[in-house]
Amino acid sequence: MQPIPYWGEELQGEWIYEPKYDGWRLQVIRYRDGRVELWGRRLEKRPNWTERLAFLSERAGELFPEGILLDAELCSDRGRDFVVSLFSRRPRAKPLVYVFDVIFYGGEFVGDRSLFERKKILEGLGFADPFFMVRGERLRDIKEALASALERGHEGIVIKETGSPYELGLDGPIATLYWRKIKGTLYGPQKREG
Repeated sequence: MQPIPYWGEELQGEWIYEPKYDGWRLQVIRYRDGRVELWGRRLEKRPNWTERLAFLSERAGELFPEGILLDAELCSDRGRDFVVSLFSRRPRAKPLVYVFDVIFYGGEFVGDRSLFERKKILEGLGFADPFFMVRGERLRDIKEALASALERGHEGIVIKETGSPYELGLDGPIATLYWRKIKGTLYGPQKREG
């Protein structure tokens, strides 16, 4: 799914917030036969990054069970500008992969389960460097959550409704009201342009 901006409207239900990592969207797939593939979620000409990020493919094969598809953000320890260096033979930064959702588990689609249930599945996985689970924290105050994330150097937060499913589209990520992004300022939600 793809987050859309939050415009300050009243939220219904229970929500969590996660840091908005400044990287490149990544899906990690480990098939039932043990193969691992890494796919970019942008509309690049070559979105299959498996060979170009072979060191991450191998590590994912060591860590994650077969029949899984994880939604993540590929970052670097030197910031967004150095993510591209991870694709070179001599990377100039260390990769950091922040996993925030699971779409398939044990070969079965789990996107119809609540976000809360999917986070429980993630908690049961064995994460280790450079793969890290994004747990999320209960959202009580949007301004405080945003301020905390900005103080830690993130570009903002993504807020997510805990009962929400993971929706798939045939042509790419589905923009959803269940995931909302808030970037940049401590002085309130982002302003609608135009």
